[in-house]
Amino acid sequence: MTAALLSIGLFLLALGAFRVVREPRRLSTGFVLLGAVLLLVAGSAAVAADVVAISVTVPQGSCAAALALCCIGIALIANGFTVVRREGRSLTTLSPAVVGAGLVMMGVVIAAIAIAVPVPAALIELAMLVCAAGGYLILHLLAFGGYALLYRTLPARSQADAIVILGCGLDGRSVTPLLAGRLDRAITAYHAASVECAQPVVVTCGGQGGDEGTCEADAMARYLVAHGIPAHAIVRERYSRNTAENIRNCLRQLDIRGIPADRIRMTVVTSSFHVLRTAALTRRAGIDAAVVGSRTAAYFIPAAFLREFVAVLTTHYRRTHLTTAALTVAAATAVVADAALPPL
Repeated sequence: MTAALLSIGLFLLALGAFRVVREPRRLSTGFVLLGAVLLLVAGSAAVAADVVAISVTVPQGSCAAALALCCIGIALIANGFTVVRREGRSLTTLSPAVVGAGLVMMGVVIAAIAIAVPVPAALIELAMLVCAAGGYLILHLLAFGGYALLYRTLPARSQADAIVILGCGLDGRSVTPLLAGRLDRAITAYHAASVECAQPVVVTCGGQGGDEGTCEADAMARYLVAHGIPAHAIVRERYSRNTAENIRNCLRQLDIRGIPADRIRMTVVTSSFHVLRTAALTRRAGIDAAVVGSRTAAYFIPAAFLREFVAVLTTHYRRTHLTTAALTVAAATAVVADAALPPL
């Protein structure tokens, strides 16, 4: 059994490496690599247990997993308070605390089941269904988050006909620190591309929000000009409201200027937490694009990744997620109904 775990794990690791080299923008590669890591860790743990003659029972393993979930959950709750204090209250900033509370609850439920706390059988079955659904989401989050971290470390190419900068909101008419980080990263990419390409263009993407005094594209363009980018090299895309529209409208603007999508080499600049989802969207659009990310404040990373994860759940593999959710709800309903109905 141990040899099988290690062999399959090594095969998945090699397959994942091949997929990264061939086309790194596939989100499914994260699941391949996660499977490899889990199998290799399980196989290595089995080998270590045989060597030192340690046996771990199911209740002991379950309690250890419950403790890990509670610790991670508490850390996320603490991070949530930090994010809300610094960034204000919103769905994004509240997400670490909400997820952390959910993980703590899962840990408590798993521990209660492991030590056989006396509760009604129907409640145990319902708790196990909730934990299974939570485990499904956790595995997806690990696959997405882990691969996003790996994707960020891939070497950035210098060749580009266009540098595309995705907007992320303004402070009135001014560029925010988060957006300034993207623009500074784009300036570096522009100078690197200028060595390889005679006249790269820079596309600033972003419309005008209700609380903004100007559109993001214009504010970004002013920042770039002030930092040495020629005004004639800047193309402004002023109408997009999200990442998918950024890419579509950007391609339209470039096509108007005689740069067709099927022959362009593009570097897309965004924040580090947004890189992988943006890369997946460029792959869907069928363009030759490399995505690079600017630095993000450490305290904001959990909230940002959770926001991206929710966006991935709602835009990728929706049928799979909806089917899983429907089956979970149906099973939970059956458990509750069985407990409520009198015995035959």
